Amino acid sequence: MKNYKRGRFARIILLVIVILIGVVYLNRVSILQKIVSIGSHSQLINIDKQNSSQTQNDELVNLKYTGQTVVEVNHNQPTFNQNDLQIKQGGWQKLSSLDWLGRPQVANGLLNQKLMPPSQKYQARERLTIKTPGYHAIKTGTNNTEWLYNRSHLIGYQFTGLNNEAKNLITGTRQLNADSRVNAKSMVAFETEIADYLHQSMNNYVRYQVTPMYKNVELVPRGVHMMAQSNDGTLKFNVYVFNVKDGWKINYLNGSAEKEANDAK
Repeated sequence: MKNYKRGRFARIILLVIVILIGVVYLNRVSILQKIVSIGSHSQLINIDKQNSSQTQNDELVNLKYTGQTVVEVNHNQPTFNQNDLQIKQGGWQKLSSLDWLGRPQVANGLLNQKLMPPSQKYQARERLTIKTPGYHAIKTGTNNTEWLYNRSHLIGYQFTGLNNEAKNLITGTRQLNADSRVNAKSMVAFETEIADYLHQSMNNYVRYQVTPMYKNVELVPRGVHMMAQSNDGTLKFNVYVFNVKDGWKINYLNGSAEKEANDAK
């Protein structure tokens, strides 16, 4: 009888532990945010500083924004090897799995005309419904288009027609995604360059890679690393685009933001 009671008690304890683990896992993002906001953020930064050898990604995510949204990486030369540039298999795209915080990771593709969707004149684009990590609907002005954030595609919709896919959407500022200011560069400028090249010939291919850069457990990327190279070598770029909005201070941990004091009215 005693053994039966002990066994039953052990099963109850095990069930409670399993339930607690489940609750912690489901609420892992909010729990981490609270921990970091209390004081662990400085410890995470110190850990980064102790690493003797930084990878390129570490260097990019720690770059300071000084007013230039786009900066060249490796003298604007992509680092694909010959295997990366093979076109025998035809066009393709590959999205990485979300990480444990639900954040999109590196997206790769070999782009060509066959992958591109029909013109939106003939086929309406579905409405975006995915809520990206750290997304908040924050207005930066009175115009209906003046929002701080877009849900930004890693591999642009115009290349493969993929729209509502969580693995391909990040929380990106309009300044990162589609800056409409005169002579301003953003992701859309490089995407347009690729699209124009692909439209020239059915035989044109572009190897493409886009990597969102996160710092520690932040939900919003600090920027995006974009790299592309055409099969004939006439199109090449390797750039880092800052995920910023001039005049605004972004909390990359949770996506909240406020207007900087000297810009506040």
